[in-house]
Amino acid sequence: MINQFVYNEIDALSLSRPDIEVAATPHFAQCAEDVIVLSILRALAQRESFDLSSQRYLEIGANHPVATSATYLLRKEASMSGVLIEGNPSLIAELERARSGDVVVNRAVTARYESEVKLFISNQSELSSLSKDFVEDWQEGRVGLKEVVSIPAIQINQIFENYFSEVLPLYMSIDVEGMDLELLQALDWHRWRPAVVQAEPSEHFITDNAAQITEFMISVGYTLLAKTNVNLVFVDKARIFSKPNNTEAAQITSRNSSSSLTPSIGVVMRTKDRAVLLRRALESVKNQTYQNWRLVIVNDGGETTDVDWLVEKIFAGDDRVTVVHHDRSKGMEAASNAGIATLSTDYVLIHDDDDSLAPEFMSSMSATIVAKKAIFPSIKGVVCRLNTVYETVTGHEITIERIEPFKSWHSDGLDEGFLSVQKMMVRNQFPPIAFMFELAAARELGLFDESLPVLGDWDFHSRFVLKHDVWILPEYLSFYHHRVSATGAMGNTVHAGASRHRLYSQKIRNELIRKSAGPDGSNRFLLTIPMELQEQSQDQYGGVLSRLHTLESMVSQKASRPKWRKKLSSTFRKVRNFVLRRGN
Repeated sequence: MINQFVYNEIDALSLSRPDIEVAATPHFAQCAEDVIVLSILRALAQRESFDLSSQRYLEIGANHPVATSATYLLRKEASMSGVLIEGNPSLIAELERARSGDVVVNRAVTARYESEVKLFISNQSELSSLSKDFVEDWQEGRVGLKEVVSIPAIQINQIFENYFSEVLPLYMSIDVEGMDLELLQALDWHRWRPAVVQAEPSEHFITDNAAQITEFMISVGYTLLAKTNVNLVFVDKARIFSKPNNTEAAQITSRNSSSSLTPSIGVVMRTKDRAVLLRRALESVKNQTYQNWRLVIVNDGGETTDVDWLVEKIFAGDDRVTVVHHDRSKGMEAASNAGIATLSTDYVLIHDDDDSLAPEFMSSMSATIVAKKAIFPSIKGVVCRLNTVYETVTGHEITIERIEPFKSWHSDGLDEGFLSVQKMMVRNQFPPIAFMFELAAARELGLFDESLPVLGDWDFHSRFVLKHDVWILPEYLSFYHHRVSATGAMGNTVHAGASRHRLYSQKIRNELIRKSAGPDGSNRFLLTIPMELQEQSQDQYGGVLSRLHTLESMVSQKASRPKWRKKLSSTFRKVRNFVLRRGN
């Protein structure tokens, strides 16, 4: 088939025809966007070494099986398949007949969770919409509204849950006549990231909608690659413009190969003689929905038989798992560094043997850092919210007493955005189980300080945020387990070693102040005002405690006290104890 556009132009200009026939490039989309998209996908498939025929697409607002179809060319030329969503019931039969290799779903796609919605069907079916105004305003009403039907609805994230939980769509097209931006804003971009996304701004109906859609897509890590008279084509910036080596390309797994580049995550699990807790920790890694990980268990001087048996029992020879045995205990931070030394992954997580992860931890954390780094390259780590789990261990039995969100009076709220450097300088804001950081950045810092028996995580976190940004993902994805009354092997250092924590907390603070003062102390006067404010606050704090003691003493002087005085004395004690606990 010749390219009629070329020959018509040649004839109009009275030019000679070329010796080699100019063939037409087949396309079915409204403005040949499918040719653009197919070119991008072919290049991506070549770079990442995957077969396009194994990939899937999602077309929201399919309408006709061929005419103006965003995906028919992908089906015909690349043997791709996918899911076609169409709300108009009268169009379903033809879609099912002509697109037998695809899943056809008769639903309206919505931003909110609704069971049923009204579809306003235009006299030209391509213009049907959930917006009545859109249909009636088209060409000043000359096309007109044909009918209104009630149809079942499906929320956009539910489409991915139902049809793309195993393999994500490589390409997504949205064409819902005036409501594209609403759907884009409702999608969970942390979880669902097609490599290429197409949307129709419908600027005849919504002024400057192309700019609004573009601004939003930039905010979730995409960039505008092509613009036709009708549609916008975006690509995942981190995936399309990254420079993967052969190893990274090979590490793209079957589940995630069609989302943004899947970074490799190394997990360092520190353990010593706590098999009952270690089992739970190992299972929390095995149960991750994300698969591009490596696990190194560092047995820091503990008994080896139980560790080896558990690893074999749970992972059955999985080559992603290795064990390092220390013949004697070298300390927590030495164990961290020993594990990191064996890794060549993109990111690292320190996972103590008594903590655990939600199954979605790695998936959500990796998607977040890929998206945010595309916008803010200074981000080298991501931290999530977490729950504190209070438990007791009796023999081989763990009893959960209660679970509550991790927080204390001095903690950051861990709201979405950049982690506060100033708060991290005052106190550690989270335990290691909530923090995934870039391996290369950690090595530049010199890893963990092996001289610290406790608070090595705070030292590392504070040094890290002084040099790099950390993004907060406000999802509860980690579990920080506490056994408050336990001692020995089952104890937490934060409880069983509280006095040591206080000692090294002051040691770290002293070292930070000395560094801030400069090698010759020339900057010491810059520290005078904040130190004076701290001293005054401490004096006031001590004064409050003193007055509480005095009042309690006065109330308690009489041998026989009225009930109201007993109650008042008890209240004073509670207030005093609360203040004292906060001070520690």
